[in-house]
Amino acid sequence: MREDKISRTQLMALLWAGVMAPAAELLPSLLIPEAGRGAWLAVALAAPLVLVSGWLMGFAAGQEGFARAVSRLLGRWTGGAVLLIYIVWGLFLLSLRLRLCGERLLASGERDGAMWFFLLAVAGVLLWMGRGGLSAFARAGQLFLTALLVTAGVVLALSLFQAKLERLFPLWWGDIPGAAHAALSAAGVAGWGLFLPFLMGEVRDQGENRHWHWLFWGLGGMLILAAAQAIILGNLGVGLAGRLENPFFALAKSVGVEGAFQRVEGVVAALWTLADLTMGGVLVFAVRTMAAELLPEQRRAWTPWAVVAVGLAGAMFLFPAAGIAGEWNRRLVPAANLVLGFVLPSLLALVCRFRRGKT
Repeated sequence: MREDKISRTQLMALLWAGVMAPAAELLPSLLIPEAGRGAWLAVALAAPLVLVSGWLMGFAAGQEGFARAVSRLLGRWTGGAVLLIYIVWGLFLLSLRLRLCGERLLASGERDGAMWFFLLAVAGVLLWMGRGGLSAFARAGQLFLTALLVTAGVVLALSLFQAKLERLFPLWWGDIPGAAHAALSAAGVAGWGLFLPFLMGEVRDQGENRHWHWLFWGLGGMLILAAAQAIILGNLGVGLAGRLENPFFALAKSVGVEGAFQRVEGVVAALWTLADLTMGGVLVFAVRTMAAELLPEQRRAWTPWAVVAVGLAGAMFLFPAAGIAGEWNRRLVPAANLVLGFVLPSLLALVCRFRRGKT
């Protein structure tokens, strides 16, 4: 039987393909109230926090995965309680991601269709992926990331010539504290990827250079996000970008090549479903891994069905009106991601260090 393993590169591809969904929805408008024109700088300043958070979770996870490490370090009952917290949060994020994806598809179709249809369609694809192998999903994630980067690159490159530096500079000394404080929110947006360490037990090439690999992908990804925010702010300005719900998709409205294509915002918004599917798939596989630590073997086959069903029910009933999911995404998710992606892994890394030191 073929081993269902993935590479470190595929793990990082899943990370950034999934994070591109919340990043396009929240940045830079989430950061503007505190950072102003320094919102792009806040994303760059968040890079060290994101790198440290990933290193802490990777250190605690080791080569067995975060779920197995938590169970081994904290014991059956305490470890199970911690995993249950992550499972509940993962299910909430899955519900939120399904709802936001449905709202974007509904908007890109100019109100053609119904929300329940889009939710069922996306949930069906997630169930199909979640019941399959992780390696197949990882290969799809690589293709999704390529498509997303090409699409974003075209939009940002065509917008670059319209950007104005005076909308980004000068940054005075008084602007730096605001950008530094907003960096916490930017790190919280990247914290959507906190469930990737649960899949580290399925990574086949975990060698001595894995920390350098994470440094390259983590720092590179955050700097690319910072450059994207700079282009968005350079085009839209602080005032307009702060009032828009999705500045990146609004920027796509102004993209066009005379005689070739114009008004591609609907296509861009629909293509971002690939990012939603990637993040949703990561959540399904991560919860499936955690459930394997808590459930008897005969019940594990039903985990993908249960996870997608709960996520679909949450998308339908937790966010009954349009806009509620976006408010939860802005106000609660970044802070909770920081707690579960930085504070709690810090404590677990200390326990892990203490146990290994004694050994």
